Amino acid sequence: MVDPQQLIYSAAVIALLALILTAIGEWLHLRRIRRIEKLAFGEEGPQLWTRLAPLLRCLAVTMLAGGLWVLAHLESKPPEIDPDKEPSQHLLVALDVSPSMYLEDASEKRNQRRGERASDVLEALFSRLDMTRTRVSVIAFYTEAMPVVLESFDINVVRNVLNALPMEHAFEPGQTQLQKGVEEALKYAKPWPKETATLVVVSDGDTVDGALPRQIPISIADVLVIGVGDPHKGSPVAGRTSRQNKQALERLAVRLKGRYHDGNTKHLPSDLVRSLSMAVPSIQDQTFLRDLALAITGIGGTIIGLLPLCLARFGSRRKVVVITS
Repeated sequence: MVDPQQLIYSAAVIALLALILTAIGEWLHLRRIRRIEKLAFGEEGPQLWTRLAPLLRCLAVTMLAGGLWVLAHLESKPPEIDPDKEPSQHLLVALDVSPSMYLEDASEKRNQRRGERASDVLEALFSRLDMTRTRVSVIAFYTEAMPVVLESFDINVVRNVLNALPMEHAFEPGQTQLQKGVEEALKYAKPWPKETATLVVVSDGDTVDGALPRQIPISIADVLVIGVGDPHKGSPVAGRTSRQNKQALERLAVRLKGRYHDGNTKHLPSDLVRSLSMAVPSIQDQTFLRDLALAITGIGGTIIGLLPLCLARFGSRRKVVVITS
């Protein structure tokens, strides 16, 4: 997938080269037309605005060069996914599926289930995945931990798992064991190459304490802990009160050498998502860049096309008199 920042940089270089060449050409052109200026425009000379013509041509060529360069290098269609191709990046999600994730105290209005909120927050990551080189795995945890999706190249499968499966029924009832979900995820990531995986832990933090592995596999490049649920006001579940244990999740992020984000009311910041090793430019970024390039190219082409007509019709001070017999 094309990196918009790199593409903008290269387009700027091409546009600058085009500007320099056009400016040299305009300078040579001005030297030549000075000799025949009176012949072309009469004793009165050209209109004052025509002095802007060289600048307008330079601007138009610069816009055309930069815009066409961007359009030529943007992908016209999504690349095809080869399921047999070895992935170079992994997104590993440790997902809390305990009954407390069904409590409706998420979002600013406190009317959304915690699990639904988690899915919404994760969309910011999914939109940044290049599925031609990334595989997604989901480890669900409650009283135990088990893999639900392993190295999938179809992001829609992952979305369905997050939104539609009542996975808590696959576990024995009891206390949530967050550390088991993290342990299972880290265990699964061990065989992967160095710094090729991003671990995302999604939970409300309503869990019993437990020990975590002292060492993180070298395959883990980034760790992100996302908290959902109201961290201030508890909600009843199974005869007790549950709320997001923000402090526990922050400690978990520190122990995993990662970052914590309170996703209950805020989506993932763009800067945070872009900083992850597996993140690539979003489709929205490329769409905006394509629209901008089309607009710039259209403006440049319009200037190039209309300028000769305007010079011919409105460039001279001399009035043309038509004599009819």
